[in-house]
Amino acid sequence: MIRGTMAVAAAGGIRSERAEQARIARFARAIALLGDMVVFGVLSFVVNSVYGVTQITSGSPISGSVGFSSYSTSTAVPWYVLTVVGLLYFTVPEALFGATPGKWWAHLRVVSVDGRALSLGSVLIRNVMRLIDYLPVLYLLGGLSVLLTANSQRLGDRVAGTTVVRRDHALQLGATRSSSPAAKRIAGIALVAAFLFTLAFDYFGRPALVLEGLNNEHRLMGSDVSSVTFGSPEWSWGRVTYPVSGVLTRSGIRCQGSIALEWGAFGWQQGAGEWSCRP
Repeated sequence: MIRGTMAVAAAGGIRSERAEQARIARFARAIALLGDMVVFGVLSFVVNSVYGVTQITSGSPISGSVGFSSYSTSTAVPWYVLTVVGLLYFTVPEALFGATPGKWWAHLRVVSVDGRALSLGSVLIRNVMRLIDYLPVLYLLGGLSVLLTANSQRLGDRVAGTTVVRRDHALQLGATRSSSPAAKRIAGIALVAAFLFTLAFDYFGRPALVLEGLNNEHRLMGSDVSSVTFGSPEWSWGRVTYPVSGVLTRSGIRCQGSIALEWGAFGWQQGAGEWSCRP
């Protein structure tokens, strides 16, 4: 009975200590979040720019009765793709090092509030819950939770039993995540592979997405041409040419020609094009 009481007292002491450590780390945690949002913003920009397709978000590119069109566009991947990228950005570094890039630079680590070793499951749970903590915008719900809870926990932390403390408060063995050298090498190789794949896709795979976006804007063969299709491209360094065909919407006349894309400082841009329409 005495041993049980002592164990409960020890656990309570650990929780009290963790609560104070988490409170001390609140400001640095906010700075770390800003850093992570900047890094993820850059990452999102790259993903959207390389893998995204231009879509019409409002208005219409087809001229109305007054003779001009007004519309806005967005070049982005589907929202669920960015959601997966975001979960990977936060989860993988915390699973390997106990910290996202922002937390690492701010000298912070994720730990369990009860002093036990930080498990991979806890890391996964706290990051999946970011989807709720982010609501209604910019982590407002999660930020309020951090300020109002004894252990400075956002909702994901409360479900996972975790919090965030300074690195010098997480020096005990197993207090935070620290993966083996082999796991870190694998993660590094995967990161380099993703980077190289993105570079290759930007040159060899993006032209088809650029054409799809131009077609969505009716910028390839005019707003009165529909059912646009592309043939096999012809490549030369810095230039790719696609055979293109379509149908005049009002008359049904078939149009054929070609469209070229030119590689420049800002990626692939529309180049010269020519086509003719014959009954």
